[in-house]
Amino acid sequence: MFVEIVDALRCPRPHEESWLVLAARRTEDRHVLEGTLGCPVCRAEYPIHDGIADFTADTPVDHSATGALTTLPPADHLAAMLNLGDALGFAVLIGAWGTRADDLVELLDAPPLLLVEPPAGVKMGHGLSGIRAGATLPLATGAARAVATDSVDPARVADAARVARVGGRLVAPAESRVPEGVRELVRDASVWVGERQALPSAPVTLHVRRG
Repeated sequence: MFVEIVDALRCPRPHEESWLVLAARRTEDRHVLEGTLGCPVCRAEYPIHDGIADFTADTPVDHSATGALTTLPPADHLAAMLNLGDALGFAVLIGAWGTRADDLVELLDAPPLLLVEPPAGVKMGHGLSGIRAGATLPLATGAARAVATDSVDPARVADAARVARVGGRLVAPAESRVPEGVRELVRDASVWVGERQALPSAPVTLHVRRG
């Protein structure tokens, strides 16, 4: 778990949004390989093992709506779709997209990558961090520069969009619905690419002072 990504993690329990406190036991090159994340609000603790933080203790993981992508585009195509031309901010790869993580790191000076449900055989460190998530992504709203998800479940795709920053890219299976707040840019038979839009501000009531 890259230490700079820790600031973007949030406790997934149903209370006011809270950052997490890191207690690291083993680190290498600013990556926490063993440790614990603790919530100062509800006192929940989430273990980190082999660089992967586990948030599934309270919530069973349902993978029934994932794995819709049978063929993934190559890493250079994914980098273009996510607009990973610089190292400003971290990108999120959910599910099957994590198999492209090592190629992305080798391909370009990629930003840190956060893998959600990282595939077997992908080792954390050297720019790669991992989490196992429950029903919702344990990330602050607008924290990531870009997100790629393999889910077709509307709630999970909307949650992936939530954690992307305004102007950030979202890549999802073509069968999935484009969530509110995302503008579709392009699609093919496998995926669509969208851009996170700014949420409209709440209406303001104007009062006219008379006399």
